[in-house]
Amino acid sequence: MHQLATTFEEHVEIMAAEDPHALILGWWSRLELAIKEYFDVLGIPVKASMSHREQALSGDPRLGPEITAQICELRLIRNVLAHEKRKSLSSDDATQYAQKAYELIGILVRAHSS
Repeated sequence: MHQLATTFEEHVEIMAAEDPHALILGWWSRLELAIKEYFDVLGIPVKASMSHREQALSGDPRLGPEITAQICELRLIRNVLAHEKRKSLSSDDATQYAQKAYELIGILVRAHSS
């Protein structure tokens, strides 16, 4: 019987080994939801496109251009995987992506909680 992951680290390790593409697509989805929630909680109206959201995040003093650049980098990686011809992806690259997305979600949550 397959053992279920009980921690973030176990989840990422299993997913990175079994399906690194799914790991990246899943963590981008989580990050995108956190961005939407960030705007919803703060009552900031923003246009639907990610580029407009990134502009708003960049101008937000709680986050700024450095955090926004990291979000943009993850979006670009996700877009290549989702829309271009599939290429090989290492489990290490997928793990690093998930860890960065997890970290950015935490930053967004702390920013709208303060």
